[in-house]
Amino acid sequence: MTTHQERRCVLYARLSVTKEESVSIARQLQSCRRYAEARGWEVMGEFIDDGVSATANRPEDRNGWATLLATTDFDAVIIWKVDRLARRVLDFLQADEALQKRGAGLVAVEDPIDMTSPQGRAFAVMLAVFGEMEAEAIRARVRAARAQLLKDGRWAGGGIPYGYQSAANPDGPGWVLVKDPVRQPWLAEVVGKALSGETVNAITTWMTAQGAPLPVGSIARRKSGATAWNRQTVDGILRNPVLAGMTPHNPGRPKSAKRADPFAVFRDEDGKPVVNHALAVISAEEFTVLQRLLDARSTPQARKRSEREPTSPFLARVVRCDHCDVFLCRGTNQKRPVLYCPSCRQTMSRSTLDPHLIDRLIAERGTEPLGGSTVAAHWAAAGTSDDSRREILLTQLQSLRVRRGVVGRYFDSDRVLLQWKPASDVDV
Repeated sequence: MTTHQERRCVLYARLSVTKEESVSIARQLQSCRRYAEARGWEVMGEFIDDGVSATANRPEDRNGWATLLATTDFDAVIIWKVDRLARRVLDFLQADEALQKRGAGLVAVEDPIDMTSPQGRAFAVMLAVFGEMEAEAIRARVRAARAQLLKDGRWAGGGIPYGYQSAANPDGPGWVLVKDPVRQPWLAEVVGKALSGETVNAITTWMTAQGAPLPVGSIARRKSGATAWNRQTVDGILRNPVLAGMTPHNPGRPKSAKRADPFAVFRDEDGKPVVNHALAVISAEEFTVLQRLLDARSTPQARKRSEREPTSPFLARVVRCDHCDVFLCRGTNQKRPVLYCPSCRQTMSRSTLDPHLIDRLIAERGTEPLGGSTVAAHWAAAGTSDDSRREILLTQLQSLRVRRGVVGRYFDSDRVLLQWKPASDVDV
């Protein structure tokens, strides 16, 4: 049995926001190393989850923690504090249970916990409870601060709606929203076209052809000298309640909910929407009509067949949304293949997801037996046939889910939750 001095350990660090210098990844790992050195423990590896929220991501869904659990030859995990591992009691208990199953214990440098005794385990759970309470208190303070800003008529921050800009508050501190003289005429034209019955796709094509200025901060893609707009951006502009002088406000909307409800707006004590007529482009009644028109043609199936882009069937009815538990649909965004959730509208680029899955299939399951040969051999024989490739993938796949996350230029593998079938369950 491994003695106290001979214990083998691994280090784990997590951080939600990289700029939090006081608890940086480097500082957490340094403290953990010193802890191990002081006790004569051998450090077998270091694992991190940088830029990952403990509130929004369970430990088992994080790449760093999952890789840690797949490592062998350790009997202790050193973390800086309990809240670096989890901010929810249930997440903490499940992570601890996963370590117990492999005979490993959890050690926190700043929180004196001993998971080997009932008293120590009880104290650790109490710390996790306090961490969860702290996270909820932070959310409550943010919601209260935003509500007060809106009550004062000030701009609460976030993405500035198209056709508007922020300006210094003439009546006190902070900022207020005002109309953007450059983009406001374009906004009025877009809204007029939508109310007259033109589709979002037609309006998008018109804005690209006319060279309409993109929202502030957008990266313009130049094609034949024209500025390229996309359907999602135009649809979002037309669904913003600021068009009727109202302020979006839905603090209770979960991340798994469908796109922001255009009628979830800031209201007075009587429950009536607070309207700033100086910002309104249309009336509240016209805004309601506009939303009905948009909802009538909000899905790709409502488009003309000539406007649809053919997509690969490789992942047809294979990938599920981790939040909505529905299959992701195939579609395109600016002529690039994507998967999207029909409920919450999250998207995932196929140009990066497909190669990621193929690489993992070959690397992690390529040598598994299949049909008298191996998975890799069958894959090579399938060539470029997406239908054949799909069948091979399904023989190995237990589940494939995509969780919501930040969509940007770079592929985020943390969003892909992949589980292979146990070898005993594969029909060879």
